[in-house]
Formats: sequence, C-alpha cells, structure tokens
Amino acid sequence: MDIRDALPPIYLRPRTVAIAGPSARRERGFFQVLQSTAGVFAQHPLPVVACAFVCFAGAGVVGSLVYGAMIGEAVIRTGSHTLTTMRAYNTQMLVQALIGAFTFLLGRGALTWIAMQEEPRSDQPITLRAALSAALRAWRPLALSTVLYGVLITIGLLGLSAMLRELRLDVSNTRSIRIGDFGNILNWTAIRAIGLLPPDPGSPFSDWLASVRYNLSRSMVGSYLGFDLATVPRAVSPRTVALGVASIALLVATDALLCMRTAAVFGAPAGRTWLHEALRVSRAHFARVLLWRWSLRLAFVALAVAALVLAPALQQVLVVGPARQMLGVGYWPYHIAQSANGVGIALVNGALLAAGVIFEARMYRALAR
Repeated sequence: MDIRDALPPIYLRPRTVAIAGPSARRERGFFQVLQSTAGVFAQHPLPVVACAFVCFAGAGVVGSLVYGAMIGEAVIRTGSHTLTTMRAYNTQMLVQALIGAFTFLLGRGALTWIAMQEEPRSDQPITLRAALSAALRAWRPLALSTVLYGVLITIGLLGLSAMLRELRLDVSNTRSIRIGDFGNILNWTAIRAIGLLPPDPGSPFSDWLASVRYNLSRSMVGSYLGFDLATVPRAVSPRTVALGVASIALLVATDALLCMRTAAVFGAPAGRTWLHEALRVSRAHFARVLLWRWSLRLAFVALAVAALVLAPALQQVLVVGPARQMLGVGYWPYHIAQSANGVGIALVNGALLAAGVIFEARMYRALAR
C-alpha cells in the first residue's frame, strides 16, 4: 500500500502558490517606470517620433525659420537687423503659440493614449492614426486640463520671474552664446538651467511668457545683462521673499497634483472625472510623485543644457568656420546662426517633452493600481 492512498484528497491536489517575482516587488519603482517608458519608445518608434518632432518640435522649428527669414530680409533691405530683432522675436512667439496650441494638445493626447495601452492587440493596433483619433475624441477634457494646468503654472512663473528680476537674476537673455568665451558659456549655461528647471505650462502659455520676458529684458538695460551673481542685492525685502516662496509652492503643488492629468483623461474609471482621478492618485502618492518628477526633471535639465551648449559649439566648429572660409566672409550671418540654434532647441525640447509625457502615463499606470 502506497502512503499516498492513506492521505486525504486535499493533500493530493496540486496547489498554486503566488510568489512575487522581482518585477512584482518593484512594480512601483522609479527605475521600472523609466524602463517601461523606454519600452514605449522601442515598441512604437514611428508614432512616438512623429509626435515628438511634429507635434512638439514642429511649432518651434517653424517659428525659428520665420524669425530667420524676417531677420534675413531686414539685413538684405537695410543692412542691419537691430530694429527688426524684437518684432521678429514677437512674431516667432506668436507663430509658435498659434501652432503649438493645437499640436501640443494633440501630441500630449496621442502619446498618452499610446503609453496607456496594454500589450498590442490584433483588434486595436497601436498606430499614429489611432493615437491621433483618440486624442481628437477626447479634445474637450484635454483642453480643459491643459488650460487649468497652464494658467496655474503661468501664475507661479510670473511670481517667480518677478522675484528673480528684483534680485537681478534675469533668465530671459538666453539667445546668444559666444563660443571660445568660457565666462559667457558658463553664464549662458546657468541661465538655461535656471530657465528649464521650473515646470513648463505648455504652449501657448510658454510662448507668451517667453515673449513677455524677452521684451522686458530688451526694454531695461540693467536686465538685459542677464543672470549675474555679482549684482545680486544683499538686502532682500520680505515681500520679495514671500512672493518667491508662494510662487515656488504653487509651482510644486500644481505640478505634483496635476502632472497625471492627461493620463487620467484616458484612464479614469467610470463615474470619475479626470480631475478627481488625477488628484486622487497624486494625493495618495504625493511624496513619491514629487521625488519621481523632480528626479526626472533634473536629469532632463542636465541633458537639455548639455545638448543646447554642445549644439552651438559644434555649429561653430563644423558649420560656421568652414562656411566663412568658403564664402570668404569675416562673420557668419546672424539670422542663420539664430535660426539654426532655435531649430536645435526645438528638436531637443520636443524629444524630452515626449519622454516626459510617456513617463507621466506610465507613472499613472503604476500608481493608480
């Protein structure tokens, strides 16, 4: 007689034991969300790249080309670009705002829809057309969420800019860099890093802010010098401190609570609005959201600054130098250099913005479970 014949049947039935593997234990880890963000890029490269460079970078590329054309026309007509620079820049920001108000909304919705999908299914393939169609169907909540986030972030940035200007730490003058001048490169890098660190309200709010800051920097001689620690006043008024603290608190709170707003538009359960769902998930994991968001932002600022300083340097070495020798001119046309710099900035920002949108959607998927 076998011993199994004397055992109750319950011991003879196989039991399924759920053992949490490494992926399950790290389900809510920051690096796993980063890995899944990279996975979206790898699985759907065509729609992701199209949204990054057409929806996000497209407005900046067109605006930079408009700026270069206006400056070039003024140089040909009058021999100088000085009187046309401010008008050309304002026109550039207007063009970017008009185009970006639509394309940014469409790109955020399309990329978020892609990142929110489960594994590809045969009945619903993940294509660029399907992603754009999903974004167009949800245009009302997408527009409302964009306006709410943009207005609150813009208010915070206005207060922060007012404090920085009173401290003579203007971050507006970021349109020129002199290769070979280490002090200028370091100053330009610091300006760019400080300007990229706060949350971006998105187009058209960011374009309007850039235009206001630029016009103020051009109209005030002391401010046009840009960021300079040597000129910081030693005595700061309590009103300035209070304004700065309130603005920073508004920026941090708004960015943390509404960063998953677009993901909530596509992922909110039935009976819940996108605002209620975004606030629910963000408040339940507020510290984690803050840590993840600012860790990613610091990494993006480092990448953007490195790319935007390296691009003009390579332009001077690989383009400007050989072109000056070939054309026999002593200088490189200003409008061509500025347009090329603007196109480079738009492409870098478009890629980073696409990665940030996908990260927000994957973060929502990890935290909303």
